[in-house]
Amino acid sequence: MTRRLEAAAAATEGDITAARIGARVAELRDGRERSVEDLAHRVGVAPAVLRDLETGRRLPTIELLYRVAAGLEVAPGELLPSTLERPRVDVHLPLMDGPGAATAQVIGGGPGNPTQTYLFDLRAGETDGGFGAHRGEELLVVVEGEVVASMLGRPDEIVRAGESRVIDTALPHAVRATAGRPARFLLVCTDACDG
Repeated sequence: MTRRLEAAAAATEGDITAARIGARVAELRDGRERSVEDLAHRVGVAPAVLRDLETGRRLPTIELLYRVAAGLEVAPGELLPSTLERPRVDVHLPLMDGPGAATAQVIGGGPGNPTQTYLFDLRAGETDGGFGAHRGEELLVVVEGEVVASMLGRPDEIVRAGESRVIDTALPHAVRATAGRPARFLLVCTDACDG
């Protein structure tokens, strides 16, 4: 077996996803005739972070995916592998940087589709990783357990399995599993990259 085949055989799904996202980011950046430094400045990250993303050495967090998409003026789905590249697209992105970080599965949306759907599985007390605001609409649907929906300036709200809430995306917001048990929920975001 050649070294290239051995490397391909050893590649994880995350490695393949990182390489495909990175290639798409580089393609869009080049098409807009922007330098790595220019896009990094627009996104608010160091150029090394963007280089690692483009070369597939870094799998973006969901937040970074949205920030890069906004910097490139595209929907986040435009950066994800399409069903043309493989028959089934199961993209898991980390909620925050670091080893062992929880992930969310991107289960909807795609090129030309402004709606993205994320499936979160959080351990008891764990957060979705963000406390940000953005344009667009966001719907929280709890599938299992219960979560605390937090929005700046408003009282926290417990949302239980089978319940849903519309999130005011103009306010910084976050979702966390309650301390008692894990939770599974969907976030459906429309045009959320435009903020």
